[in-house]
Amino acid sequence: MRAKDVMTSHPILVSAAEQDRAALRRLMEDADIHHLPIVEDGHLLGVWVATGDGRVVMLGRDRVEEISSDASADAGMRALMGDAEAVLVRDAGLPVGVITRSDVLGIVRTALGRGIGRRHPRPTVIRIAGPSGAGKTTLIMRSLAHLGQFDAVVVQANLGPDDAEDGGPAGATGVREVVEPSAHWRSGLERVVSRLADAELILVEDRDGELDLAHGIGEDVQVAVVSAADAGSLSALQLSDAQAAVLTAADGLEPEEVARIVAAVEQRCPGLAVFVVASVQDDAGLDPWVRWLSMQVLRRHG
Repeated sequence: MRAKDVMTSHPILVSAAEQDRAALRRLMEDADIHHLPIVEDGHLLGVWVATGDGRVVMLGRDRVEEISSDASADAGMRALMGDAEAVLVRDAGLPVGVITRSDVLGIVRTALGRGIGRRHPRPTVIRIAGPSGAGKTTLIMRSLAHLGQFDAVVVQANLGPDDAEDGGPAGATGVREVVEPSAHWRSGLERVVSRLADAELILVEDRDGELDLAHGIGEDVQVAVVSAADAGSLSALQLSDAQAAVLTAADGLEPEEVARIVAAVEQRCPGLAVFVVASVQDDAGLDPWVRWLSMQVLRRHG
């Protein structure tokens, strides 16, 4: 991008003879500008600047940078980030434009409006699905307590609009929570993700119901959550598009039974990541699951 692409064209210039500050102030107000370069016989002498307290002050030549219209816009930006109050842009030796901090702020606002330069790339969206009583909410809350390195949001598609307030804290973690029942469908999820573009990780708790992950709704990752006692009945079709399965309340079964169930699920769904968690707070089974979640974000964000 060149200086001519960001400058304010056709600058108003004044000569060294113009010293009436009230008249200069009126000129600035009429033109809605705050800088008047002082140019005499083509030579830059300084700049008049309107201050926030209503005064008009003259700054010397050393406070104005001069660059060519074909110069990189970055040169003007760097000057304004330093001691320069304004940048005078010349073309074939003639003053053709001015760049000020107001121009830079305008560029920044436009970029932010288009999502350019946002803090994170597109959020990683992970859909947590499973039947009622499987422990989806508990799993999400416990996982978030170990994911503080990410800007995370919980999207509740499993609640009605009166059950919680948009933007409220998700339990004790203080993570943002958005209640949006329409996130159960592709169009609804797309809308809510577009509103949360500043997030790094979005965990969507899907509606209670029979597990069916044969078709995605626009998420990046699908995770099936089911109690360990019920996991033996899961079919390959139910998990066909899932990337992971979390078997909850494993402490209610004997370790040998849990191992048998896990082996059966892995045999039915080769390549599926299977995690086993217990109900106790210091459950060591939560660690590999949290590490896997973290990797999903890091893989997509580089």
